[in-house]
Amino acid sequence: MASSLRHQRRISTLLASALVALGLTTVQGGSSAVAQTVSDATPAQALRTVAQFQGVWDSPPTTLANGGTVDAPLMGNGDVGVAVGGSVDDQTFYIGKNDFFSTATNGIEPLGRIVLSVPGLAGAGHHVVQNIARAQVEGTYTLGGEQLSSRSFVAATQNLFVTTLRLSGSRSQDATLTVQDGLGKTPAASGGGAVLDADVQAGTAAAPGNPQARIATTVRGGSARVSGNRISLTLKPGVTYTVAAAIRSSHDTPRYQSVAHAAASSLTGGALAGLYAAHESWWREYWSRSFVQIPDQAVEKSWYGSLYLLGSASRAGKYAPGLWGNWITGNMNWYGDYHANYNYEAAFYPALSTNHIAQMGSYDDPVLDWMPRGRAKAAAGGYKGVLYPVGISPNGTSAADDLYNQKSNAVNLASDMVMKYEYTRSASYARKVLPYLEQVGLFWQDYLTWDEATHTYNIHNDAPQEGGVYPQTNSILSLGLVHLLFQGLIDISRDLGVNQSLLPTWQHIDGNLAPLPTMTRNGQTVFRQTSEGSGWVSDGNDIAVQAVYPGLQVGLNSGADLLETARNTVTQLNNWHSDNSPATLYAAAAMVGYDPGTLMKELHAEATSYSYPNMAVHHYGGGVENLNVTTSGLDEMLLQSFQHDIKVFPNWPADSDAKFGGLLAYGNFQVSSSIRDNTVEYVRITSRSGGQLTVTNPWPGRSVAYYADGVRRGTLSGTTIKLDTSVGETIDLAPAGTGLAAIHRELAQPAKASTTGSPAAGFDGRQHLPRRRSDLH
Repeated sequence: MASSLRHQRRISTLLASALVALGLTTVQGGSSAVAQTVSDATPAQALRTVAQFQGVWDSPPTTLANGGTVDAPLMGNGDVGVAVGGSVDDQTFYIGKNDFFSTATNGIEPLGRIVLSVPGLAGAGHHVVQNIARAQVEGTYTLGGEQLSSRSFVAATQNLFVTTLRLSGSRSQDATLTVQDGLGKTPAASGGGAVLDADVQAGTAAAPGNPQARIATTVRGGSARVSGNRISLTLKPGVTYTVAAAIRSSHDTPRYQSVAHAAASSLTGGALAGLYAAHESWWREYWSRSFVQIPDQAVEKSWYGSLYLLGSASRAGKYAPGLWGNWITGNMNWYGDYHANYNYEAAFYPALSTNHIAQMGSYDDPVLDWMPRGRAKAAAGGYKGVLYPVGISPNGTSAADDLYNQKSNAVNLASDMVMKYEYTRSASYARKVLPYLEQVGLFWQDYLTWDEATHTYNIHNDAPQEGGVYPQTNSILSLGLVHLLFQGLIDISRDLGVNQSLLPTWQHIDGNLAPLPTMTRNGQTVFRQTSEGSGWVSDGNDIAVQAVYPGLQVGLNSGADLLETARNTVTQLNNWHSDNSPATLYAAAAMVGYDPGTLMKELHAEATSYSYPNMAVHHYGGGVENLNVTTSGLDEMLLQSFQHDIKVFPNWPADSDAKFGGLLAYGNFQVSSSIRDNTVEYVRITSRSGGQLTVTNPWPGRSVAYYADGVRRGTLSGTTIKLDTSVGETIDLAPAGTGLAAIHRELAQPAKASTTGSPAAGFDGRQHLPRRRSDLH
């Protein structure tokens, strides 16, 4: 479990390790070290809070074949995803996998389906729960005195889909399980050793290197008969049956067929119990990393629901999710690829501030794999560095290799890398992505033109929107992202001690890029999309504020005029619920101090009117990018740090109690805080990498009590607090006169207005799958 208990301060490595094992930390008090317990309330708060939220269906889902976001119960392990559709007499488990990109189309394809049919329960009442705390889907189907209960999950630690079935009542029920390919057709199938092996390929057209996969399905708990692509069994009352399907692709291993078969055939009751224990442990650790508690329970639920979908869709060491995640139910819109002009990037932004950095582990590979083609595309245009199209696919491929006159795709892809470094300060990560960032920088060094008259660098013929025709000068999107790129290159190179000869050039570009273009509209100064070309465009995009986010060039430390222009732009865009804006608009609005009451009202609409029961925010034009709507939108209201200055509750509604724990700030600082009766109660900051900490004083004009690793260090004052921190050090700040015991009490209790109720749906031991070996056959 992730924990903030592991703090070390000026002590030997051996002693630190011993104390960490005991849940203690040492601090330096005078000339002697004194052990202090520095408890971390985040895991308990997080687990208690997430247990409140679940998706509920009292009828089968209806949106399953539109090529986009589905409204079905969802499960996943960052590679395999499963969506559940239909009633129990004809219920389909749609299986997708992030690596199942056809080499014929370079688009994602559905992998397979498992159809459960219990015809004797046709017309049964339908009640299905998506339990996000446990990452499982629980079904109850009732017809008269007969009831079938099911529990399904995709194992967090291996590619195994499991469903348990238990019948109550007076009669047995015949059931079948039919394994199909991704389009519902009959695959090549064979049976042996109580395992049905079904072999499928990506798409319908054979092509060299086209991925293949095996679904190896077995039933434990009773006699089952395998014939063709179907398993038949009789469900008896009071008996638990376990359906398990092992899924392996040719990308996983050349031996995918034998590996999948062996995984299914070796499943004993003990193995299944161990598998579920590992699954539960993974999700418990995942949820323990951070929490939010706010009065608006719909927005809070959406925050957790988005993180559930993020954890289900993305995992380090696996292929990255495309536009629709790993819930692939048929032919997906836009090939389900990695759209580089905001969609792909936005899907990973929520991993940053929510402290789920591991979920970004799959992001870089398709970007880095495209570098040879990116260099070739740039060279073909007469440029240095790399140039990327709008759509890329895995392994250096593309389903739609077009620029649409956008030169910003590669620098857009760089935004996640720069942000990840700024949040984590990881030197190893910096070394991994620096070659790519340097190549993107080289392109812009070559592409920018210097205007001697204005002493600015200008960007010509670069469309902010797909297909914009010449002239398109100084796209506000590109200006923001190019600033961010060179700022990241400068920070990384300084920290690694490299590229010293390039720093003056990069600094000159960053300091002299053309200003963000503006115009007057409705009597207000607003941003426009370009300085020449596209002006004000009302088409559902929020490009006019994307220099704010994800460009990160305007924030609360910026000048008053710039902030007013940004807020005016947000008002006049009025794109809260359009097709392409929500993934970035809410965070941008929060960053510039837009009216927090309006933000909460519109976020509430996103969490209700624009969300499915599975908690997926949905808008036409994009899928998992919308995981960033309520996550980053809410986080930037609670905590801001992108200007290297930590601000807690920087844009929060008055008379609204709230609390958060474990959110991540720039510099690899983990932050917790609470506001009650319009006053911040405390700020706890754990320094994961050491270095200077800068905090805006949450108590203006007041002195601040300062504790380090559980020891009082005195009081601080001033508008801005600056402290040098060591790795693992925990800083507690509170109004002067506040004792450490009071801070600990406040850390442990929930926000006053939050409804952190019983964890009956979460980690309390009452909702486990059966653990007795006799129940897991």
